[in-house]
Amino acid sequence: MEEKKIESLTGKWIYEEDYGYGTAQGELILVQEGKKLSGKIIFSENADSNETFMIQEKIEGEINQNRIKIRATEYDIIHADYDIRYELDSWEGMMINETMIEGESLDDQGIAGSFRFTKIV
Repeated sequence: MEEKKIESLTGKWIYEEDYGYGTAQGELILVQEGKKLSGKIIFSENADSNETFMIQEKIEGEINQNRIKIRATEYDIIHADYDIRYELDSWEGMMINETMIEGESLDDQGIAGSFRFTKIV
């Protein structure tokens, strides 16, 4: 069976994650050049024990057939009502179809979650 070639991942994606201690929602701006991925992810995180805060992470990664690996390289705190120290995230997932990627996330603190990227543009 021939593996289907995935069209470009370049575009805007809705980002949703559940990591056990809370949730995150936002958007991913992705640029694909060959197998290389880059862009940024902007999201609000709502941890069970704290107020919501907003983060932007610069990302890079790669796609290999229908598997993706993305890691954050730096972050900016866009909004927080208190001091936070943020740990960079990474995401590993699989293309479910042309407009959906699902997989597991992990931050540098060791907190894991499950995520979904849904392409909108």
